[in-house]
Amino acid sequence: MKHRPLIGSKIRRLRKRAALSQVEMAARLGISPSYLNLIEHNQRALTRPISLKMGEVLQIDPQALSGGEEGRLLSDLAEVFGDPLFKGAPVARDDLTRLVGAAPSAAGSIKALYRAYREARQDAENLGEHLADNPFLETTSHRLLTLLTSVRSFSEILRDNADLAADRRQQYIGTVVSESEKLTDLVNELFGFISGEGLSKQRDLDTPSSLAADYIEASGNYFAELEDAAQEFRQSPGMRGASLEPLLTARLSENHGISVEILPWSADEAGDTAHLIQFDEESSCLRLSEILPSSSRSFEIARQLALAAAGPLLDRMAARAGLGSPAATALLRRSHSKYLAAAILMPYREFLEAARDLRHDLEVLQRRFDVSFEQACQRLATLQRPGAEGVPFHFLRVDLAGNITRRRAVSGLRIPRFGGACPRWNVHRAFMNPGQIDTQLARFSGGAAYIFIARAHSGPGLGHGTRDRHASVSIGCDISFADALVYADGLGLHDEGSFTPVGLHCRQCAWHDCGDRVSPSFLR
Repeated sequence: MKHRPLIGSKIRRLRKRAALSQVEMAARLGISPSYLNLIEHNQRALTRPISLKMGEVLQIDPQALSGGEEGRLLSDLAEVFGDPLFKGAPVARDDLTRLVGAAPSAAGSIKALYRAYREARQDAENLGEHLADNPFLETTSHRLLTLLTSVRSFSEILRDNADLAADRRQQYIGTVVSESEKLTDLVNELFGFISGEGLSKQRDLDTPSSLAADYIEASGNYFAELEDAAQEFRQSPGMRGASLEPLLTARLSENHGISVEILPWSADEAGDTAHLIQFDEESSCLRLSEILPSSSRSFEIARQLALAAAGPLLDRMAARAGLGSPAATALLRRSHSKYLAAAILMPYREFLEAARDLRHDLEVLQRRFDVSFEQACQRLATLQRPGAEGVPFHFLRVDLAGNITRRRAVSGLRIPRFGGACPRWNVHRAFMNPGQIDTQLARFSGGAAYIFIARAHSGPGLGHGTRDRHASVSIGCDISFADALVYADGLGLHDEGSFTPVGLHCRQCAWHDCGDRVSPSFLR
């Protein structure tokens, strides 16, 4: 029978609980005391006949002696102590085995404590962006971290002292439970601070733009109805050709009576973005400035076509979201029209196949589909059709000041909602070499690793005497998808020295020795 190293200690505990000596227990089992002693010290396997007889003697279900419960607890503890939190003090598997065997209640408490710690840390990270600039953080974060330190200290005592007296062990477990309850109360207090009445009211504090963005993110940045509408449109007669701009213009005029006019740039309009794109409802004319690049003109024509051809669909989808805010609903409808325009310019199947064949070479993709670098990046972050998923990319765009102006979190990376991201992200570094692809292997303190691809661009201002326009865009994915990216070649994926330690932003970063830190972390 398979050897179960955790059963001996359990049998010894159950025997003592039944107030039986080894001699008495052995007699009832019909075996020698020496054989029972070997079983209790894991030197002999527990056979099924003895297991059944032992169940009768101890008045327990023989299945309790299968070792399954202890095995699961041991596996869970191995996962707990595999956390980077314990990287500096690794725990041997044999030590965990002895702990589970000698003090399963303490082992279970450590598991529960770790779960509470992880939940508290996640809650703290979620709250960080709201608390970052509020004085309430100073006192509350101190209380939070004091409690975390306390539960960790007592759990380490339980872990390192398996032979603690029963009353002392019970005392420490009681302290751990008490501190955990305080921790729960503090987290609830933090929730109350944010919303006044709890997280159920959080949406009332959100802006229309964040409501729309959160809905898009919750949908995985993929909308099947819009993809189907785009596919139907591209399969219609006349929608094939090297350049879509004249085809889209003709379709807009023939089917919807909307003309497109390219306006010459006037010195009087310098610096005025309102003159770049205008739609005159009275004359049904879309007027685009000649200063717009061809990719932007094609996109705006495609978006106007989406509004004209799929207006009812856009209305239904926006209303169905139930955002509870007319402004947020309008923003969502506008976002859906842009999504549909991108799907028309870059059809799902064709774009996905090209991306795979080219190993996501963005510069070739943008030329093949006659789109901008940013448009190609955003489209990659939408390829999540069930059964035909692309690489799950996140997307973000930042301005020269580091503010995140657009975000789509699909890769699993939590992109900050407010302000800027970690200064070590290469989306910032890309500004140093506009127009060049910058790649980065990034490692977070929790162990997650990503590959980031970024490029900054500096466009001319809107006329003489106006300032140039700067932006940096980035996509990224979990390191497990790196082989699908041409940018991963030669980066040293298996060399830890190739990874840059990064965080979300300073307030939520556990890399405390970071030389780029500009504000303290409340995770310290």
